[in-house]
Formats: sequence, structure tokens, C-alpha cells
Amino acid sequence: MTGKETPAAVDALDKFFTIVRDEAATNPRFARRLTEALGMEVMFRGEDAVHAVDPILMADQGPDKFRKTFLTYKAKDLKKIMKDFALATPQDFKGKTKPPQLVDLMWERAQNRLYDLKPKLKRAS
Repeated sequence: MTGKETPAAVDALDKFFTIVRDEAATNPRFARRLTEALGMEVMFRGEDAVHAVDPILMADQGPDKFRKTFLTYKAKDLKKIMKDFALATPQDFKGKTKPPQLVDLMWERAQNRLYDLKPKLKRAS
């Protein structure tokens, strides 16, 4: 024996949930994944929104919701999202300075990635 006391189940769970809550508070992507797993839709605002959004998952929800979501972002944030998800290179941004142009590019690239990710059997049906 190490002489260490075994914590009560409730104490162990309290520690676990504190860690999960702290991580969700500092990591918007983690928070989004948790809320999606729980079947909850939440609104991220400000800088958290840029870090929480996943354009490939949004593309799966259709063009209207995709455009409605991303047309609220600034051009610099759209470029950052596309760069973070490897949907575009700086060369792809040439001549595209307005959010609608960038959203169109992101939609096209996210749709292609979504198509590549979906199982081939699902596509055949």
C-alpha cells in the first residue's frame, strides 16, 4: 500500500468534471464537440466562434445554414478558418477580398472535403 487514501466516487467525479469544464472554457473546439455529443446546439460568440466552428461539419448542414453562418464573419477570420482546416492556400485568396467570395470558396472546398470523408456506401444510396 502507498498510504494514499482512495477518494470517494463523488470526489473523483467532481475532479473529472472540473477538468472537463476547465478545458471546455479554454478550448472552444472541445466545447463544441462536447455539446454536439450531448445533442445540444449552442451559440459561440466573438473570438470563440472563430475557434469553435468547423466548416466541414457546417457544409453537411446544407448551403443555407453554411452561408448564414459564415457570412457573419470578417474576411480575415474566414481566411484563418480556411487555413486552419487546410481548405485554401494564400494563392487561393488572390482576388478574393470580400466575405461572399471567401464563403463561396470555403463552401466549395468544404463540400469536396465532406464528399471525400463520407463513406462510399453512403454516397451510393
